[in-house]
Amino acid sequence: MERVHVRADPSENYFQATVYRLLPADGRAAPGRGTSLGPVALNTEILHPEPGAEVAAGPVEVSGYSFAGDDRDVVRVDVSTDGGETWSQADLGDDQGPWAWRLWRLTVELPVGGTRILARAWDSTGATQPSSPAHVWNPKGYVNNSWADVTVHAVD
Repeated sequence: MERVHVRADPSENYFQATVYRLLPADGRAAPGRGTSLGPVALNTEILHPEPGAEVAAGPVEVSGYSFAGDDRDVVRVDVSTDGGETWSQADLGDDQGPWAWRLWRLTVELPVGGTRILARAWDSTGATQPSSPAHVWNPKGYVNNSWADVTVHAVD
């Protein structure tokens, strides 16, 4: 890096001005149209168990990370094993400061068979994530911060 430009207005850089845009659902916006990408969206990911993993039925540790960005903090992560009908709060790792991932973990009880594990984060403004990518769908896939979703198979 040779220099940094601090600006009060949006950059005129090709990517910022033309490419990094939220387009309407039909994708029919001319170059440079649509909404410029703004603050980083609140997001969470499940890192363990991995999608499609075979695990022993019974207690299973679910863990991952969340990220809020800007001046927001991750203050809560919820995990569900029943399609979002009920949620349990995960234990949060230490707050590493602004712009840092917040690790989390929760032990859940998995019955024999397939289980869909969901996770959602909450930030210090009270915002949470949308339940489905359909709620934030756009042709370029930008800002998809819907619930983390992992299906595992528990065996005896």
